Amino acid sequence: MPSNPNMSTTNGIRSEESEELELPMHEMEETASEEILEHEDGSATIMMDEKVGPMNNTEFYANMANDMGESELDEIATDYMEFIEVDRESRKNRDKQYEDGLRRSGLGHDAPGGATFDGASKVVHPVIAEACVDFSASASKELLPPDGLVKSKIYGAVHDTIQERADRKSEFMNWQFNHQIAEYRDEMEQLLTQIPLGGSQYLKWRYDSEKQRPTCEWVPIDNIFLPYEASNFYEAARVTEQQDITEDELKQRIEQGLYRDVDGVTDTVVDLNDLETTQSKNANDKIEGISQPDKNIDGIRRIYEITTFLRLESDKETKGKRAPYILTIDEATEKVLSLRRNWEENDEKLAKLDWMVEYKFIPWRGAYGIGLPHLIGGLSAALTGALRALLDAAHINNSQTLLKLKGGRISGQSDRIEPTQVVEIEGAPGVDDVRKLAMPMPFNAPSNVLYNLLDWLTNAAKGVVTTAEEKIGDINANAPVGTTQALIEQGSKVASAIHARLHRSQEKTLQIVARINHWYLPDMNNNSGQEILVRDFANNDDVSPVSDPNIFSETQRLAQDQAVLQMASSFPQLYDLRKINERILKRMKVPNINEVLPDPQGIKESNPALENVSMSMGRNAAAFPDQDHIAHLKVHLAYAHDPMYGANPVIGPQLVGPLLEHIKQHLTLHYLQSMKQTVSNAAGGQDAFKLHEEKPLDRDAQEALALAAQLISTQSSQQLGNFQGAINELLQKQQQQAQAQQDAMQDPAAKVLLQTQMAETQRKTQEMQTRFQLDQQKQQLDYQQKLQEMQAKIADLQVKFKQEQDKLSNQIALANVNNAAQERIEYIKAGVALNQQQKEAEIAQNANAIEAQMENEHRIRSHQIEMALAQQEAAQQAEEADKDHMREAMSREHQAGLDEQAAQADHERQLAQIQATPTPTPTQSGE
Repeated sequence: MPSNPNMSTTNGIRSEESEELELPMHEMEETASEEILEHEDGSATIMMDEKVGPMNNTEFYANMANDMGESELDEIATDYMEFIEVDRESRKNRDKQYEDGLRRSGLGHDAPGGATFDGASKVVHPVIAEACVDFSASASKELLPPDGLVKSKIYGAVHDTIQERADRKSEFMNWQFNHQIAEYRDEMEQLLTQIPLGGSQYLKWRYDSEKQRPTCEWVPIDNIFLPYEASNFYEAARVTEQQDITEDELKQRIEQGLYRDVDGVTDTVVDLNDLETTQSKNANDKIEGISQPDKNIDGIRRIYEITTFLRLESDKETKGKRAPYILTIDEATEKVLSLRRNWEENDEKLAKLDWMVEYKFIPWRGAYGIGLPHLIGGLSAALTGALRALLDAAHINNSQTLLKLKGGRISGQSDRIEPTQVVEIEGAPGVDDVRKLAMPMPFNAPSNVLYNLLDWLTNAAKGVVTTAEEKIGDINANAPVGTTQALIEQGSKVASAIHARLHRSQEKTLQIVARINHWYLPDMNNNSGQEILVRDFANNDDVSPVSDPNIFSETQRLAQDQAVLQMASSFPQLYDLRKINERILKRMKVPNINEVLPDPQGIKESNPALENVSMSMGRNAAAFPDQDHIAHLKVHLAYAHDPMYGANPVIGPQLVGPLLEHIKQHLTLHYLQSMKQTVSNAAGGQDAFKLHEEKPLDRDAQEALALAAQLISTQSSQQLGNFQGAINELLQKQQQQAQAQQDAMQDPAAKVLLQTQMAETQRKTQEMQTRFQLDQQKQQLDYQQKLQEMQAKIADLQVKFKQEQDKLSNQIALANVNNAAQERIEYIKAGVALNQQQKEAEIAQNANAIEAQMENEHRIRSHQIEMALAQQEAAQQAEEADKDHMREAMSREHQAGLDEQAAQADHERQLAQIQATPTPTPTQSGE
């Protein structure tokens, strides 16, 4: 370590005589501000508590403007107000680029471009807004972890004292960023969302004496003015920050002594219209939905804080030599409010102190970085234009637009017809069809070519700042490690480079906060509950951000862990599989990992009684370096020889093996403990050789250990001699158990049984091997069959894809031809429309004539049908009359026949009667 006036060095190891120089306890407490740093070569460095900063020398860091002449200050203010105006003008186009980025995000609903007709689409493609949100989320997760963003990092040889100090600092600073500096995360998240738009953004740090802690503020790039010739922010000749503060903030800074109380400054009323706002500020106000008030009720005024270099003859520290200063000027009065030295006291080099950190997106030629408006501003405009054109085309095709013939009039106040409305139209003379008065406009439908172009532009815009995270998530678990790593590296080039720049900027932030701690720690409100010293922050190279500049996301880490797990599966003898799985589970934020992944060899430190119980149950026990090994041996051996416990035949056979292994551990650790204690006593109470660490020792150390070994050999016989007999008895018991098992093996019946068991085991093993080989062959055949099927499916898919691609190409070509012919077709349609209407009218007239003729023919045919029906009915009636006459004649003939038959019957009857009567004789008749 380099020499320092506040450090003293003592060579050699402390001897026994040096113990007489030890101070009493109260004197040691008074010198607690000293720190003794021991080195491997035997030297020791005493670090004194060195306090530097404005709290110890208020004169050096005081406001120099209070002691300077007003004329000199006015001259400085006049010069720098001119510098500010020139620097502001030189970066106006830069402000316009930032404004374009904010407007093209679409959040303010005023993105440029698009059609101007009523109802035209104002939608904005979200590629820029999406990129800003994704970038901020990814960067916040890496740069602002909830567990703390500071870790210890030591360069060179690691010493216990140095490591402890670094751990103290990192723990304290993590408390600061997570709890004390409450606004840090909010300011950083705002900064990260704006980095892709502005290209560069800035974070400013200072100590707030009222809050008694460090505080930070995000400064947008439009409030930073750099000289035209500046090529680097940190090396610029001047850096101007434009601040708009309230009247209350101005008075507060005057009361705290930051600004001098100049006559007229607090009384000056500023008109808000006189404060020129940047174009990007106006664009952002539209996004936030706010506007500048008409009345300046808060007394807002503008001041300029300039980090610059001056040559002041009046400064007794520099006497006209170029040196860095911080100058503050009020714009309204052009008065210097403060002028302070900006280098460490006693620094002969006059190195400028940085209080502002630059966060850059993409570096370019110059001091300002470039962002998304520079990279994809044109693509964003094209995307928005294509999207609006598609929506406008769809809107026009869904909205009726007509051409009306001159002379036709619509009754009412307007020609605009609303849905469900009934409107009367007066046609020109001779127009009897409403379709002759109006014709729909032939607008083109949304183009497929434009839609494909929109998709291509989207992929091109996202490809500029995209990462391989999505592709990493799709990687097969069995994919080769080289493929995974190559994909990670190829897809993370841009994002990894940006993340590395942000990591470096955050590292500079830690340096500034550590410097503030070094200056103001005694005045801070420390509620962390940690003991931290001012000297801890004298050198701050031992703290670093926890983010990894080579890794920008958890997806990338999981992909790497997956690759390690794949390699471990191929070579398990080279890896600790449990550690790998534990690492993956931690990365996945799985709680209670020990419950999910228990450690099979994890043995916790316990007391000797519980260890006896564990070993009796068949579980192992472990010895630890700092235990009282003699006491443990006494308890274990007493338990082992107790006839009711360890010597009991029920417990003894299970206890002997684990107990002897445990006793071996205690004996070896007792040896190491004795060697360490002996060497430490010889070195005056210091562990000079650190025997618990695996590192080679020089010749003197080896000789010292040899002497210590001889001394321990003498002491061990006295300390452990009483245990040797008990240990030998345990060994005899173990040997007897082994001999009994061997004798049992010599028994012929047992031997035959063992051989039978071995043969059965061998047979089962052979059977399992055969089954395994068959399964392997079957799996190989199945795999080959599935592979062939998959290849066939892939070939079919390729053929189908080629067919679909050809079909799509034909459709695109046909669409292009159709688009070219569409106008001609529509023109022809428009020309034919009137002829078609006339033809339709003639057809209608012909149809009416035909309809009348058909009606007449129908009437004639109906009359003929009625006449025919009447004639048919008369014929039917005549036929019925004839039939009735014939029936009457037949009835009369039949009745006559019946009468004749009846008369014949009567005649025959009478004749029969006559014949039956006797004939009289003539005498009788004569008498």
